Amino acid sequence: PLSVPLVSTGPVATTHHGLLGPPAKNGADSTVLYGASLQPAKGGNDTQNFPVFSGTRLTLGYWLDDTQRFAFEASGFLLASQSAGYAIRGDMNGNPVLGIPVHNSVSYNIGKTIFPGEDSLPFSLPNDPNRVRSNGIITGGVDITNTLQLWGAGATVVMKFYRNSSWELSGLVGFRYLDLAESFHLGVDIEGVSGPYTGQSGVAQDLFQTRNQFYGGTLGLRGRYVWGPVAVDLTGSAAIGVSHESVNIMGGFTSVKFTPQGFGPEGVFAQPANEGYTSVNRFAVVPEAGVKLSYDVTPSITVSLGYDFLYYSDVVRPTDQIDRNIPKGQTFLQAAPTISSTSPARLFNTTNFYAQGLSVGVSARF
Repeated sequence: PLSVPLVSTGPVATTHHGLLGPPAKNGADSTVLYGASLQPAKGGNDTQNFPVFSGTRLTLGYWLDDTQRFAFEASGFLLASQSAGYAIRGDMNGNPVLGIPVHNSVSYNIGKTIFPGEDSLPFSLPNDPNRVRSNGIITGGVDITNTLQLWGAGATVVMKFYRNSSWELSGLVGFRYLDLAESFHLGVDIEGVSGPYTGQSGVAQDLFQTRNQFYGGTLGLRGRYVWGPVAVDLTGSAAIGVSHESVNIMGGFTSVKFTPQGFGPEGVFAQPANEGYTSVNRFAVVPEAGVKLSYDVTPSITVSLGYDFLYYSDVVRPTDQIDRNIPKGQTFLQAAPTISSTSPARLFNTTNFYAQGLSVGVSARF
């Protein structure tokens, strides 16, 4: 999920530097280039799409008795970490107008103009007579990277309830572990090109990290139908347990001729009020369902094609933890003699998560 608008643009004459609402003359002239939509601005998307994940699943099983009624299985899967995000830069003339939308929790003054609400941290502005502040070109860019990795493991006892030449029905009892780790990194750099900004530069960084670790007991059923060399397996299970959820937030800036202080822990959305590590344990449920079609190439070699669906009922995810109500002047210490201890708020928002995928496999029996 992308829970807040993250990059915006708009004409200087009506939106100053891409403001999404008042005191812009017309927030409807603004466009959200990346991140969640916000009325009345155009554009926006609340979802970050990742490339298809590749990975491996391995299952080992052993019959515990000669009649093959009881078996033990150990399994695990690992998806390769993937990254996705957004990047954009202005040119040396400060075009296009670009900024990171924020909402001022404390009014911020620029000359005679008071910004009590919608505002942005501009990183590309042209030399334009419609500017509220002194003319001069600034340029820069933003680079946003989201990462995600999912893996899990489990151990299961399989109990055969029924078996004939075509049908099998088994019960499943076991333990499962899931690990979902994500991060959101925002980096913005700003450079003064002309006018009062000549020689000024700065870089600000945000890092929001989340991790969800599920520990729970599993109950389920597995059915199998065999027709000659073809077999169909259906599996359904539900794990009930504890989700250990953690959020880690870090931020900071460095600047040259931008403020009296050249560095500090103030990022854009990561500020001293919300930075740090927080964790909690919550009740969670993880159902999983799968179907697999198999074909016996030889009496001992089988190839298969399967579909799996997994649901995780309670997780924390990075951009859900962003509070865009910030004292905007704290970034680069532009106009903040004191640093707020309450804004932005340290959030701990939760949601659900699901994954689905196709698998191909080869099994050997010996």
